[in-house]
Amino acid sequence: MSDIKFINKELTNTFKNTGLNNFDLATTKIYKGVKPMWEQLGFQNSGSNVPTDMTYWQNIIPKDFTIINLSGIENVSGSLVISSDEQNWEDGYLYPILPSLNESGIFDEPVNVDTSYGDSNASITNVNDRDESIILNVDFDQTTADDLSDKTNLSKVEYNQDFELSLDEDLRLKIEGLIIPDGIEKNKDEQAF
Repeated sequence: MSDIKFINKELTNTFKNTGLNNFDLATTKIYKGVKPMWEQLGFQNSGSNVPTDMTYWQNIIPKDFTIINLSGIENVSGSLVISSDEQNWEDGYLYPILPSLNESGIFDEPVNVDTSYGDSNASITNVNDRDESIILNVDFDQTTADDLSDKTNLSKVEYNQDFELSLDEDLRLKIEGLIIPDGIEKNKDEQAF
């Protein structure tokens, strides 16, 4: 009898030393139709979805930028003062929007953490999303992946893992080894979002 291969052993552990061998990838929500990124992030209008628009959600300064790349910075009595009226990043970047600071280093106005970069309760981070067009919302507040469920009750969630197949003595497919449910990370610092 010839050797039948179901798994290419040469590709086993391909990602072993890359850090990509222990991660969770999940789509937690599905909507009817298209839900543009600006809406998912909680911005107020579609301009935030247009790359050439100033308010584009990804119009963020590069990593090598510092406070020196921001106009409206003054040195008053040895302290940096940020004026919100004149605040402009070089090369037309918008984010982050920094609050105004006076010469004592105290904010001149309340810090806007709710709408500066979108809504903090936007659908992308809201685990209790009530959008009328949502047709799947996976509940990850579980202990193992086998307990995942759909909060909309429209679908049954079945978690499938990779496993190895072989043939038994009657040439029927059988699963090799044990299939143990994956745990779900509860520590928010270890999660992808």
